[in-house]
Amino acid sequence: MKILINDKEVVFNKEDFPMLINGRDKSGASFFSISLLANLFENGEKILLFSAYDPAKEEFRKQLGDSINENALIIESGDKENFIKELDNINDLSEKIILCKNIENYSSDLFNKLKDQELVIFSGDIDKCEFGEQLVNNDFKTKIFFSYPGKMEVEDKIELPKYKGMIISSKYEGIISL
Repeated sequence: MKILINDKEVVFNKEDFPMLINGRDKSGASFFSISLLANLFENGEKILLFSAYDPAKEEFRKQLGDSINENALIIESGDKENFIKELDNINDLSEKIILCKNIENYSSDLFNKLKDQELVIFSGDIDKCEFGEQLVNNDFKTKIFFSYPGKMEVEDKIELPKYKGMIISSKYEGIISL
């Protein structure tokens, strides 16, 4: 699936991380996060998907179809403790882009485990997240807002069209969509 910024196709790479994607339920942030990860995989990146919910994992598999291989690691359990243990057993973790989806479902333990990973995407609702303040104070190279969080100051807010977000980074600025 193509990713568009201001209606022009873009390809994200490792220089765009770490990344924060914020969105309330039904804002489009969840589908976008999965599509972004699939896009990164299709462009040759090693990825790791961790989500609280099975439909996200199913959508990821659906988008990749037969192209899925050993470079796509999907953590089947949405359990944080299992995920943290799994992370300790992954030899090439620093080479993988990690999508931590549904951040509002997890505690600071997970953030503390992932905060020093360069290639990480935190995705979910910051306002409902236990470690929202830590996210606000983290230095993300790319921030994407499908809804604006109350916990974070966002300059130059624009009216967000349905299922589209606002991207802020050193490389990109504007409306992001699929």
